[in-house]
Amino acid sequence: MLLSTAYLPPVEYFQKINSIDTFFIERNEHFLKQTYRNRCHILGPNGIQALSIPLGNTHTKTLITEKKISYSENWQHQHWKSITSAYANSPYFIYYSDELKMFYENKFDFLFEYNTEILKVLLKLLRIKTEIKFTENFVEETTNDFRNNVSPKNKTNEIVFKSYTQVFSEKYPFVSNLSIIDLLFNKGPEAKEFL
Repeated sequence: MLLSTAYLPPVEYFQKINSIDTFFIERNEHFLKQTYRNRCHILGPNGIQALSIPLGNTHTKTLITEKKISYSENWQHQHWKSITSAYANSPYFIYYSDELKMFYENKFDFLFEYNTEILKVLLKLLRIKTEIKFTENFVEETTNDFRNNVSPKNKTNEIVFKSYTQVFSEKYPFVSNLSIIDLLFNKGPEAKEFL
């Protein structure tokens, strides 16, 4: 199975890798805008909120592994504040927040490295033992290729997951396929069963 790198990927991303032994992350593609490569969606007090990592070197032909994170604005503080505002009252925030908070306190130079390290922590928290490998060369198309299918722009195959109680359930109807942290903070050890 082949996936793109992703920032706090959606539930769908983890559903795909939960049932296999090994998956590959594409490391030889050019960065694509408006994808999960540098953004995620959470459910906050004001509804769905997109969190986007600002990037440096704006050349369109930049390899994903060479895409630098920009720290010209304090996005880490803003993201963590948004995550805390959205999930501090969730049942499992106190159990998992320390493991994720370090990603908002330490700086990483490259988006690919940042996403890979946070993905490893998320897999550990979810108790998913699937091995991550990386592509050696860029392949135009292959079987089980989900690099562009798991995308905020792809609404044609939108998966509706079994609902669970979200922090703002009294205010908003269930929102499916948010960042995996929504499921993790709300369901804790049961999160894997929802995949």
